[in-house]
Amino acid sequence: MLQQQTQIPRTADAVAAAELRGAIVRGELKPGERIRQEAAAEQLGISLIPVREALKRLATEGIVTYRPQRGYFVTELPASAIADIHVARDLVEARVEADAFPQLSAAEFDQMELHVRGQRRAVEERDAVEMIATNRRFHFTIFELCENPWLLRFVTQLWDTLDPYRVLSYRRMWLGDTDRHVPAEILAEHERILEALRGGHPDLALRLLAQHRLRSETFLRVLVGNDPPGEL
Repeated sequence: MLQQQTQIPRTADAVAAAELRGAIVRGELKPGERIRQEAAAEQLGISLIPVREALKRLATEGIVTYRPQRGYFVTELPASAIADIHVARDLVEARVEADAFPQLSAAEFDQMELHVRGQRRAVEERDAVEMIATNRRFHFTIFELCENPWLLRFVTQLWDTLDPYRVLSYRRMWLGDTDRHVPAEILAEHERILEALRGGHPDLALRLLAQHRLRSETFLRVLVGNDPPGEL
């Protein structure tokens, strides 16, 4: 749930945007769900005005959608949009990764190993939210070494848009595909990516990351295509 801020180091609307974005990414606010502004303001301990400003900001990022006379809703993505987003991901992330790889050091490898361990625990406990969090930290350990702030901004926006669907997809994997253990396969892919980077094989790592994105696109398109709007 949204967490009340005892200290506000930023403007109230920035805090509200961060909290709402977090609730969406964690799957607490689901695709197609209406965001109740009064309830959000009460939980955050702020007025309605910064909540409205935060929602306007999230709408420009594509995370929420404004419907006249109805309010703001968590954005629902059709299967075609998932495909379009992954076209953008392939272009942007491949460039970010290639730019970041020369900056990787033992410190980043240790961080990535830590995130892999966290992801392993999440797989064992079937914790979809923690799986998403550790997955994101693993990849952003690489992304954040990119020195182009615009590319990093675009990557972050694409991930924020897809993360609610990742939570749903992991839960669906555990419920509907128990024989394959897809989350464990995704974990194994991270381990191979890290091994390639540690071994000084950036070209192999780039190929593995491209395959990793393709798996994500395939599963998310199936997930969205099989669910009527509002029933994810």
